Amino acid sequence: MHHEIPLLTDIAIAFAVAAVVAVLLSRLRVPLVLAYMGTGLLLGPAGVGLVEQSHDLSVLAEVGVALLLFTLGLEFSLEELRRSWRTIVLAGAAQVLVTVGVVAGVAVGLGESVPKALTWGFLVSLSSTAVVLRLLDMRGETKAAHGRFVVGVLVFQDLAVIAMLLMLPILGGEASGAGEVLLTLGKSGAIVVAILIASTLVVPPGLRAIARTQNREVFLLSVLAIAGLTAFATSLAGLSLALGAFLAGMAVAGTHFAHQALSDVLPLRSAMMCLFFVTIGLIIEPNVIVEHPGTVAALLAAVVLGKFLLVLAVGMALRFPFGVAALAGAALAQVGEFSFVLASAAMSEGLLSSTEHEIFLAASVLSIVVAPVVLSVSPRVLAGTRSLKPVQKIFGPDLPQNDEVSEDAHSPRGHIVIVGFGVGGRTLAEALDRTGVPSVVVELNPETVREERARGRHILYGDGSSAEILEHAGMAEALGLVVMISEPRLVNDLSSTARHLYPQVPQFLRTRWATEEGSLREGGAVVVSEEFAGAAALSVAVLKHLGNHEAHEVIDAISDDHARLPPGVEVRVATGGQPA
Repeated sequence: MHHEIPLLTDIAIAFAVAAVVAVLLSRLRVPLVLAYMGTGLLLGPAGVGLVEQSHDLSVLAEVGVALLLFTLGLEFSLEELRRSWRTIVLAGAAQVLVTVGVVAGVAVGLGESVPKALTWGFLVSLSSTAVVLRLLDMRGETKAAHGRFVVGVLVFQDLAVIAMLLMLPILGGEASGAGEVLLTLGKSGAIVVAILIASTLVVPPGLRAIARTQNREVFLLSVLAIAGLTAFATSLAGLSLALGAFLAGMAVAGTHFAHQALSDVLPLRSAMMCLFFVTIGLIIEPNVIVEHPGTVAALLAAVVLGKFLLVLAVGMALRFPFGVAALAGAALAQVGEFSFVLASAAMSEGLLSSTEHEIFLAASVLSIVVAPVVLSVSPRVLAGTRSLKPVQKIFGPDLPQNDEVSEDAHSPRGHIVIVGFGVGGRTLAEALDRTGVPSVVVELNPETVREERARGRHILYGDGSSAEILEHAGMAEALGLVVMISEPRLVNDLSSTARHLYPQVPQFLRTRWATEEGSLREGGAVVVSEEFAGAAALSVAVLKHLGNHEAHEVIDAISDDHARLPPGVEVRVATGGQPA
């Protein structure tokens, strides 16, 4: 009991101060991640000293990371993993190997030994799974093209951690032998395969049996047990708890209970993630930055800029669209939490001095601090930048060229410009085809562009927020602009650019959440959120089931009221179909 009371006190203080700081900084639109890390800095030894970086608090923070990976796994079923294995293996391996190679080469050039240079490569190659996934989730971009790229790379990085940990004793001169390394890697692979098999054969029938009890508490405990046991199994193989939790989430994602599991776990995940970011703030040592400002700044710049360029190069070499590779580079341009574990192990093996360890931690934490800023500004910096086109031509010479479109199509008139050709864009284009209205599509997936051009569709390859692309799509003569992409920041940027250049062209925008509609409507656009559209469609179905023959008129009236509401205010449908 002696240790429990201080721990509970630390947790209570951390939650209370984090809530206050988050509320105050939210008015300045500061991301919660920075608010939580600021709380840790304020409460830690560098601040007022109320909370210490304890082992128990770190364990709870690790639980937060595991829950984050579990909820992410709930959105990526095994079938999706099979479809994206190329991204995980090719992009992940390329990013890790290229980063390790380049960093090690630079370190050797600066006079470091090969073992120490490889150690620096290991440390820099990893990115922060917790920070990146949290930021992508907050921005609604985990399902976007660059989000899937990033997730694939992060999954591979987590797998690579075990190999790096095994390599450190060898680099430090305490070699365990290649045989032991291969044995451990083989055991790790066997554990992962066993988990994947069990997730197919055991988890679905088990959850069905539990669901029959119709007891929500038992269901939640069962879901947490699956996550915990899977994470424990991976830890036995030397892999991270977070990777095991991710695999457990994918196991549950293959069942009909994924949405309920996600709903039940989210509040607990949010609380634990708060502790994780607070613990990062606790380890910040301002004195190191004051004593070695030039070294810390140089290492920070090398990490952020260097990783951005390396990931960009890897993505484009693997033929990802330029925008996808660039946004992925911005997302991964920081050092990961597992690098802290590697750094401690490297210091114990004599591969890092205590001063080097402190400088690395300072630069790493700062890279995590600037991560939200980098990810926030990158879409605006990258959108339609002319100066980056030579890089795109070097790495992506086989990307579709817009001059391949027929000459007659260069000057369309009386058409609709559609940005994004997923399910929504394709549906609208087909509807326009049937009514005889021409359309011009803008799409960033090169394979989609090639396929649709082969079918005779007028489709351009490029970023819809680029003024050049909009001009090429004939916006000056268009009847309307329809945006069907899901990244909120890109929708804002695209709408703003189009409104500035072509104020006479009506805009029709899609957003993910209803609360995002208000700011876009201020520019005069017609905005429909996936959240409200789904609710409206389901409400029509319910009213028709109840025999209401004016269902569409009722929902149209609610939609009109909804469009006039200020941001954040909701309209709900009460029993009988009347607005509540």
